[in-house]
Amino acid sequence: MLMQKKVAQEALELTRECLMQYWQLNPELVLSYCDEDVLWTGTLQKQFIVGREATAEDLRGTMRDLKPCHLMEQDFFVVQNSGNVCTVAGRYLVTTDERVEFFLQVQQRCTFVWEQRDGKLKICHMHISNPLGELKTVGDEMFPSTMGRMAHKYLMRRFSTLTDKTKLMAADLEDREHIFLLSEILYVEAGGRISIIAFLSGAKIPVRMTLTEFQEKADERFAAVHRSYIINAECISQIQKYEVVLIDGTRIPIPVKKYRETREMLLERLQ
Repeated sequence: MLMQKKVAQEALELTRECLMQYWQLNPELVLSYCDEDVLWTGTLQKQFIVGREATAEDLRGTMRDLKPCHLMEQDFFVVQNSGNVCTVAGRYLVTTDERVEFFLQVQQRCTFVWEQRDGKLKICHMHISNPLGELKTVGDEMFPSTMGRMAHKYLMRRFSTLTDKTKLMAADLEDREHIFLLSEILYVEAGGRISIIAFLSGAKIPVRMTLTEFQEKADERFAAVHRSYIINAECISQIQKYEVVLIDGTRIPIPVKKYRETREMLLERLQ
């Protein structure tokens, strides 16, 4: 017997929201879902904690050492669903908000075990870890002071984007020629014999070019995730089931039958 798919999906979304709130320095949401006997396993040596009260003390105590962060390149999925229990796993990049006086970024992995009791979801176990060698901390320091490998890759990618002058030439519907910077393109949508180019600025320009023609002129950062869409993989914020969420909040569908293949392709490009 499986937990209803709707409830399992709710557990997935709650996992995401709990983590997002935590990294915005609000641990109360995740604590509100913790079972009285929850097991919390964190990244620090001391963080093998049983019980909601002790977990609350630990999570609230870490707030003084953290800086506001947001999650990028999110990838969450239900890995186990049986009866009234489901397990949600995920990976994401924790990135300092722009208002923070320094930049840090680190990859984390998580596992949340949810149990449905009397129609309500509760967290029985939550585990968060960092890949070996990703964080360089001192003692029980909660927030790293040294840039990790993922942060370095992110900065190099951002620097490349800012300095990239690779251009694309295309004619609009009035046959006026335009020259676009590829780094400023968010995604391209098919429209028959034309395509609509969406930019990071929010502008959209129809051009006389098919998706196939665009793909031939663009570079490897652009990925076809649907027969009607090509996206800039460097602009991915989240990979959800059957869709990609871009940094401006745009949701691009992924065909159900090609979801696994497309997801693996995108994750490989993001490494």
